[in-house]
Amino acid sequence: MREGARWRAADSGGTSPSWLRFGFLLIVGEAIMLALLVLPPAARTTADRHTVGPGAVVGRAPGAATTVPVLPTTVPPVPTTTLPAAPVTTTTAPPVPSTTSPPPAPAAPPASPASAPSASPTANIEPQPNFLLSCSGAHYDGSPVCVSAALQAINNARGHEGLAPLVLPSNWGQLGPDTQLFVATNLERTARGLPPMAARATALDQAALQGSQRDTDPGPPAGFPFSQWGSNWAGAVGNPLEAIYFWMYDDGVGSANVDCTASDQSGCWGHRQNILLPLPCRNCVMGTAWLEGGYSGDPSLAELLVETSGTPAKSFTWQQELPYLS
Repeated sequence: MREGARWRAADSGGTSPSWLRFGFLLIVGEAIMLALLVLPPAARTTADRHTVGPGAVVGRAPGAATTVPVLPTTVPPVPTTTLPAAPVTTTTAPPVPSTTSPPPAPAAPPASPASAPSASPTANIEPQPNFLLSCSGAHYDGSPVCVSAALQAINNARGHEGLAPLVLPSNWGQLGPDTQLFVATNLERTARGLPPMAARATALDQAALQGSQRDTDPGPPAGFPFSQWGSNWAGAVGNPLEAIYFWMYDDGVGSANVDCTASDQSGCWGHRQNILLPLPCRNCVMGTAWLEGGYSGDPSLAELLVETSGTPAKSFTWQQELPYLS
């Protein structure tokens, strides 16, 4: 029975010399050594690894060699894609409006009246009722009939502007016509959000009286400090409310305004604009006058509105009248 590759003397039927056995073994050993030298190392380790593709070691079978050489691999270059640069949108912010307040409007030249708001009626408003039928134009007429008719006409005209009715102070009948003119002028100013004239100045009262005597619009007297001013004159009216109506609501083309004609309308609504002068009223004062018979035997009246930097003597103040206003 064979056991491996071992020889026994019983199988050969005889014995052999020991040198022969040694020589045989030597030959076999040389043959093994030659075979080991001829075979490449790769042939001896190939069975020890499993690969997929060049150099990509996936894993080893159980009992495989622990050292696995990796073959050099040349990987083809990955094509590069150059993306166009995204366009950059430049947004120019709109300019921020300046918050700097515009410079204040220059004051009117000292030698001329100040300008006033341009919100004037588009046409004359005929007095309803017609107070000329109720009032005397030959002298001062403070009768209830005259005052009521003039007041109704004023309130009818104010209704065209959406204003509340004018309410006379409770002491109206105790005021002289010159002070009534002062009060009525302020009531028209304050109804439109303008500051009232603070007081009647004695020097301006004298200037207004001179205007009534000359039947002309008065101006500030010499030496009286002012920055803005405006003035009005009227004749042949029997009550200050009549003058207020004509100046405020019937002062356009076709009216009794001698400075307003169809060919020259530069003076139209000028009386209204003077009553509504946009004075700053840091110190605004007024002069008024009523002169019986001053206009060809009929009443003549005038008013003068001034913004001053001085401290003139006063004949009457608006503060005095406030307790009588409702």
